[in-house]
Amino acid sequence: MRIFLAILLLASLDLSSAVAAQMLRGTPDDLLQANISRTELTLIRVEGQRIRRIFGTEEEFMVIPDADTGTAYIKADTEQTRINLFVLDELNRTWRLALTIIDGFADTIVIGGEDERKVDVLGLNHDMPRNKAIKQYLLALESSSQGSGIEARQENQVIPLWQDSLFVLVKVASGHFRGEKFKLTNLSPSAMVIDERELYRKGVLAISIEQPKLQPAQSTFVYIISENAQ
Repeated sequence: MRIFLAILLLASLDLSSAVAAQMLRGTPDDLLQANISRTELTLIRVEGQRIRRIFGTEEEFMVIPDADTGTAYIKADTEQTRINLFVLDELNRTWRLALTIIDGFADTIVIGGEDERKVDVLGLNHDMPRNKAIKQYLLALESSSQGSGIEARQENQVIPLWQDSLFVLVKVASGHFRGEKFKLTNLSPSAMVIDERELYRKGVLAISIEQPKLQPAQSTFVYIISENAQ
């Protein structure tokens, strides 16, 4: 799987033209959700900052950088209904977006922190080495990109989990930590709600579930980052 990297030229950011927007509030550790259009361009920007890069699977979307504003326009280019993107801003914060693809127009996506007064504290906290490493492992599991000291390999191992579910380990990233990517399929005749707390075990540092509610026969990916017991 190839990774598409769009380098956006850093320039002054014009925040004066927003009319309607999808405001995404959270921290870089959160999975932020929004809509993008399959047929129209959707504007994406980071509140008060300029975008440096956008990462994602090449075949799933297209991106047009705006060098004058430090923003970007994106459009889905896949038959899927959901894709993931990583957005890096000029403070070196990496925002992970889970985007639902719609056929109509989608409002501007604006990424913002929980509280502007906490920006400096949050930036310091989320740039700590461990949190940076966790993001690198998530990226290694999501794509073919591998960070320094990370070795990724494909797997196909069924792991016992719950009744009426199929839980398959599909990829492992090894190094200082251990990253695991699973495909979870709902085999039951009713909807399945996934509680990430049920997946915690000793040594787990982070869990990310792409879609926490599955209809019958529906699948989702689950990412688990844990301490590497060696």
